[in-house]
Amino acid sequence: MKRIFSSPAGVLLGALIALLAGCSNRTNVSAIGNVPGTYSHVYITAQAVWFNQSSTAGPDDGGWTKFTLSTPVTVDLIADSNGNFGSLLTDLNLVPGSYSQVRFIPVDPTTPLTTSAQTIGATYNCEADYIDSAGVTQTLPLELLNPDKGIGIVTTLNVPIGNIGAALSSTSTSSTSASTTTGAFGSTVSTPASPTTGTTGTTTTTTTSNFVLAIDAVRDLAAFTYGGTNNAGFNGVMWSQHVSAYDLAVSGGIQGTLTLTNLTGISAPSGVPAIEVSAEILTSDGSRHEVVASTPVASDGTFTLYPLVANSSLNTYYDLVIHGPGIATIIVKQVIIPPYGSSSVSAGTTSTTNGTTTSTTDSTTTSSTATDDLTIVPQNLVSIGTLIPRAATSFTANIAPPANQLLPAGSAVSFYQTLPGSGNVPYVIETSAIDPFNQDLAIPQSLSTGTIDSGTYVSSGSTVTVTSAAAREGAGVYQVAATAPLYNDGTLGIEVKAPASASSSSTSTTTPPPQSVTVANLSLASGGTPATLNASVHLASGTRLDQGELLVSNNGQLIATTSLNSVLAAGGGTVQLTTLPGGTSSSLFYVTVRAWSSSAPSSTVTRVWSDTPVDLRSSSSANLELTVN
Repeated sequence: MKRIFSSPAGVLLGALIALLAGCSNRTNVSAIGNVPGTYSHVYITAQAVWFNQSSTAGPDDGGWTKFTLSTPVTVDLIADSNGNFGSLLTDLNLVPGSYSQVRFIPVDPTTPLTTSAQTIGATYNCEADYIDSAGVTQTLPLELLNPDKGIGIVTTLNVPIGNIGAALSSTSTSSTSASTTTGAFGSTVSTPASPTTGTTGTTTTTTTSNFVLAIDAVRDLAAFTYGGTNNAGFNGVMWSQHVSAYDLAVSGGIQGTLTLTNLTGISAPSGVPAIEVSAEILTSDGSRHEVVASTPVASDGTFTLYPLVANSSLNTYYDLVIHGPGIATIIVKQVIIPPYGSSSVSAGTTSTTNGTTTSTTDSTTTSSTATDDLTIVPQNLVSIGTLIPRAATSFTANIAPPANQLLPAGSAVSFYQTLPGSGNVPYVIETSAIDPFNQDLAIPQSLSTGTIDSGTYVSSGSTVTVTSAAAREGAGVYQVAATAPLYNDGTLGIEVKAPASASSSSTSTTTPPPQSVTVANLSLASGGTPATLNASVHLASGTRLDQGELLVSNNGQLIATTSLNSVLAAGGGTVQLTTLPGGTSSSLFYVTVRAWSSSAPSSTVTRVWSDTPVDLRSSSSANLELTVN
């Protein structure tokens, strides 16, 4: 006869399993955006979100936990900004653990219009609507790079085990009612009414994790020109992503109010104030500041810059830059975000969307239905109080590429100014993505000619005392440098300055042309080595396309482009890119071809992307074949 013995350890294990059975996790994913006033809508439609514990896993590698929406969801980054969030997926059953990468899978604008996009008023699944120089709204598809492979976001997101303490203290009841409780890390969890489990009446407790994808369209939307221009000077918009992912349980934020009553002429084409607020920190080499998050200022002058990374036990410091072409820049130094969980303001969640999600982990498919409503209330907020910006005139600037080398196609150009005094380093005042095909700014950057108001944060809600002074570079003078993924930041020291007429009180209606500046070349980031791609592009029989571009991307970020005009005109051939950033764990690339007919460029655009990766992580060269049809 077989005997079964129960050891103390076995009893403990059984008790732990029973305890964890009374604990569950729920993960929600939302989006928030920052969009320039040139745009009236930026629609993005989501079809899936993946998670991986490896920060370097490619889209075809293993280890992905995949959640696919049975019904895609569309958000508008104009509405979902300034503390408002668009819900993407709710009630995901994500296994507790630490995740180092999120991959967002959008719906390409060339596919049939989804119900959610149609309902929200979009023409395309991903779309950018902008106001041209004649005041007319233009609607363009927001072009994606290898959309099937998605957008990879390196981050740190933690899914804790369910609230064990609550499970231990549960009482014998037959059911639970809807309630709001304090969950892990100080977040507030709204739990809908649900039955209890087990014959003893043990209550099932839920710990909710809220993750947010923050999309800064100022940096991510690259306007470009091909085959002619229109009233805005560009006729295409591409999403070259630099998305950040946040865990709201370990976040904070900054609020404030600007008094706008004394300002005139500051409205962007879309009608909102042309003012943004950016949180900045020092770069790792300490040479300059970099933007970590931005938000637009609302029409009433208020703003909520959230989320920002907070610390578990120490204060986190950010410098705040309030900027726009029609105001004197304001810099508030050393704004303190206290440790998360220490603030009286917490994040509550109720649901904004109902729907069914399908969870795919390797070959296993399950379904999870969201039945409650999700609303995110920002937590751990501090206030800089009320500030009164001063009016300023403006001028525009554009760039010329370096004389002996093109900028990486995914570059952005930043305009910097430095506070006077020793020990200060430049702040980013304005940033714009370059036109990847023409190596300039499709929309010239508007810059303030004013001096800078600066002060230091005291405490939440207290008045910040500011003083006015010209930047070290001079009023209306900016240092200009490019940045790009997988490349070192550009050299500082190159300047552009306002023309004399920009600060004049003259009533002349003549607008000076943009001031031109040639920026410095970029070098490969540490560890990178130049690598070569040989791409053979063929035209399918009967295809009549004679112009085009080959685009190389990494995790949805544009890295390089090269012209296909001569290859397509010849019916096919090979192009070579010789300076791709190879030799690192990030050197995994995918290729997209964008082709059109010179006789009708706006109506014949064909986009084709390859499923085969260009793997230059340990190789100095790769070959690829692609057919355009």
